[in-house]
Amino acid sequence: MTVADQTIRRYGDESAQQLIAKATELIPAIRAYSDQIERDRRLPPELVAEMRDAGFFHALLPRDLGGLEADPVTAGRVVEEVSKGDASAGWCVMLAAQSCMFAGFMPAEESRTIWGNGGIVAGTARPIGRAVAVDGGFDVSGRWPFASGSTHATWFAAECVIYDGDQKRVDENGNDRTKMLFVPASEVTIHDTWDTLGLRGTASNDFSIEHAFVPESRGFQVIVDKPVHPSPLYRTEPLGFINHGAQSLGVARSAIESTIEIAAKKDGWGGVKVKDLPRLQSTVAEASAIVGSAANYLYEASWALWQQALEGDTDPALRATVRLATSHATKSSVQAVDMMHAILGTASVMSSSPLSRNLRDIHTASAHVMIGTMTFEASGRALMGMEPQFPFF
Repeated sequence: MTVADQTIRRYGDESAQQLIAKATELIPAIRAYSDQIERDRRLPPELVAEMRDAGFFHALLPRDLGGLEADPVTAGRVVEEVSKGDASAGWCVMLAAQSCMFAGFMPAEESRTIWGNGGIVAGTARPIGRAVAVDGGFDVSGRWPFASGSTHATWFAAECVIYDGDQKRVDENGNDRTKMLFVPASEVTIHDTWDTLGLRGTASNDFSIEHAFVPESRGFQVIVDKPVHPSPLYRTEPLGFINHGAQSLGVARSAIESTIEIAAKKDGWGGVKVKDLPRLQSTVAEASAIVGSAANYLYEASWALWQQALEGDTDPALRATVRLATSHATKSSVQAVDMMHAILGTASVMSSSPLSRNLRDIHTASAHVMIGTMTFEASGRALMGMEPQFPFF
């Protein structure tokens, strides 16, 4: 256990701690698949099944819809632990759990059809598809990028512009009417487009749909429609994104652990063990402080917001703080991984080095729009009493 690990206090009840412990226990098994994940650019079916059986993909889903109904901080800690084992595995758990946020915006029977019996959703929140209104629903066609977990998903979320014949449907302000619609994997074509610097095993491929029928009730308009499920999670959108920060923290913790392990075995200049070099000791300590403080900021703010949500109302400034803490966790993790990669010198430059993969994975993860520059700008606006001008605040 690193110093950074020891800074995290316990959140949630005994069942929450058991779920986190289950993820921690699975780390060696996840790491055993890492080379295969990197090579095949997807998660092995055996690992997917193991994590599904453990409930990781459905940690945030309410019990009445077939999930574990864990609190958001517990779900984030699960993502962090899985990401310590493998960044791509953690990313896939993160996105699948995040998709459970959609379940609260549709009739319960539709959500049970999609997520029940271990269903996993991949997809893209970008209205670039075409949904033509037909009797009872929509005829859906289009192509979407970045569907993480595409090779093990059972359903796909496809955001579309609504058409009546050849005419776009618009609201009272002239804006396009859109809808996130759900299509079973059997009616989806996956295109092998995900060949990247990092997170290679997430299978974040393009997918396309050709004239799939989707019932009217199997979808909702993102941002516009209100949740129909009573869980406070669905009224507190910032908590749905904290897993981005948790995933990054897991990668950073992996890098710190790998640095300590490599330093213990490696001889430096003059036969001195690398672990005995003060500059390495200082850098490991600084990186641990950076990661530990970012983790505490993220989980403390998130836990406070969750407690407010349970009571029925939330503070806009705290909501913005959670989004800020999420992006800050990723930025801090990038800094820590860069420090670990640099301090080990040639021991980290080979492709076979775990530090090399940590570096590629964390920089790929940090490119996501939901933890990028715009979230810092929007958080600053909100904390200064202005509208954030960015979604899910």
